[in-house]
Amino acid sequence: MVRAWQLPQNWTERQLIEGRAHSEELFRQERKEEGPRAFEGVYAEVEPRVREALELTDDLLNLTGQVFIFDSSLWKVLRYFCAPPVSEEDLWTLVGQKFSNRIPEVLADDTAEVIREVLDPVRFSWARERRKPTETERESAVMATSALLALELLRTRRRGDASKRQEAEVAQALENIGYSLDPRRDDIDVLDVLTRRSFSRERKVAGAKCDVPIRIADGRLLAVECKVSNGPKNSWKRLIRECGGKSETWRQHFGTQVMTVAVLAGSFDLSCLERAQNMDGLWVFWQHDLDPLMEFINSIHSR
Repeated sequence: MVRAWQLPQNWTERQLIEGRAHSEELFRQERKEEGPRAFEGVYAEVEPRVREALELTDDLLNLTGQVFIFDSSLWKVLRYFCAPPVSEEDLWTLVGQKFSNRIPEVLADDTAEVIREVLDPVRFSWARERRKPTETERESAVMATSALLALELLRTRRRGDASKRQEAEVAQALENIGYSLDPRRDDIDVLDVLTRRSFSRERKVAGAKCDVPIRIADGRLLAVECKVSNGPKNSWKRLIRECGGKSETWRQHFGTQVMTVAVLAGSFDLSCLERAQNMDGLWVFWQHDLDPLMEFINSIHSR
């Protein structure tokens, strides 16, 4: 008789409430201790770049494609001179072509025109009026723009740094129970790409990025997604849309031979956690308590 697959545990409502409360408290402590200091550091980093953008464009009165030929990455700063700030994807759409770090010379004039048309009329009223700014106007604009850019950069870095910390903690926990790191980064389209009792860092699984793919002892794939949420609303996107969506993709490819695990930190809505546990092939664990996940993995034996 074929033995049924052993599955990770689901949490009771009380356990979810307790885990959620602990995760939120750790999140609050981190923000209180690191928030102001981190913002101050990023602000000091970006403010000179904002001033440089004004200098290179003659206080935005001479914003032409030539600026991007001289400084090809200036567009990344000037996006935050717009109202509202223009995302990279929106800028590509407005210009009509995607580019990466450097603006192709043939797109320089079009990019400059797009940015001129959507400059913030509140921060940069002098540009609309075609006059030089007063010192007060310039300093106010520098402060407001630097704060805007610093905030967005800090948010982006926090997401990336938090995810990397989660991945590192999961990797260390796996090594502690005898799993070995597979350093390869090629796509995992068949299970045997990973040997049993091994794991990888960020790698594509069936075409979708997976933070920590693990081949457990019985041959199944444990696809670990590391997610940090800054609030209940954000948690639905991180857990249900992102993790749930990938889980469905992987199950369509591998069937029941894949399990998706979300390792969570931050603030999550209770109903979101309960919904996730009711989705086929998806289980949740907390970054602050990886022992249950490791106990499950360690309990699996070869079939």
